[in-house]
Amino acid sequence: MKKTILVFAAVVAVLFSSCGTTKEVSGSGIKGKASRVNMPKVDIIDYQGASFGSEIPQWVVALADGNYSAEYLSSVMPGISDKKPFVVIARGDNFEFTRQWADLVDVEVQVGDEMQRIVGKAVSAAMSGASGQLGVTSDPTAVDRKLNMYKQAVSAVELNGLEKIASYWILKQVQTKDSVPYYEYYAVWGMSKKLYDIQIQNAMSSIEDNTDEGKALKETLSLQLQNMMITSNDSSVTESADAALE
Repeated sequence: MKKTILVFAAVVAVLFSSCGTTKEVSGSGIKGKASRVNMPKVDIIDYQGASFGSEIPQWVVALADGNYSAEYLSSVMPGISDKKPFVVIARGDNFEFTRQWADLVDVEVQVGDEMQRIVGKAVSAAMSGASGQLGVTSDPTAVDRKLNMYKQAVSAVELNGLEKIASYWILKQVQTKDSVPYYEYYAVWGMSKKLYDIQIQNAMSSIEDNTDEGKALKETLSLQLQNMMITSNDSSVTESADAALE
């Protein structure tokens, strides 16, 4: 089973306001030809608690819809408001293997891998941008040196007190020819947000890169790592996270 990791995406809202009355702006009446996208439908065959007549919890629906933010999850999951959440989403046709991948494979390793991925993208992008402004090509040796420095600092972050808060499974099947049922397993892990943020700040402070560019990079990385919250073996989740980092 392919293992990919996730981390979480930012949503930016732009608000327009004025001190006077708001005037409605009418459309131009010009429309493009809408494209038609045929998406296969998915049937829910079974789910945890179905035999007792239970409903699928709202937090599971939220994760399935891509709502991973701590603010949103705290409104639908009791006891998570002061936690740093990490979401693990696993998918497979064998329930025990899928569950064990999510629960028994060390989640700390997965989160650590995601941190390394974020550091790699941020450092590479920062050095490439700095070289571009100077009109020169990045020195591969310098890039590797800085990457190793930042990755080593982040590897010291310990997820003390990490525990599983909740888990849930759903059995689905896509309405296509020759499709087979598959399980989706959702697990939410958490640790003290205060402790996590302190460790991220300590990791950034330990990096001996006090140039203006280094200070900006460390500030950016701190925010990205503090907002990181998803790990997954679903490639579409990781691709969305990669796009948000660029």
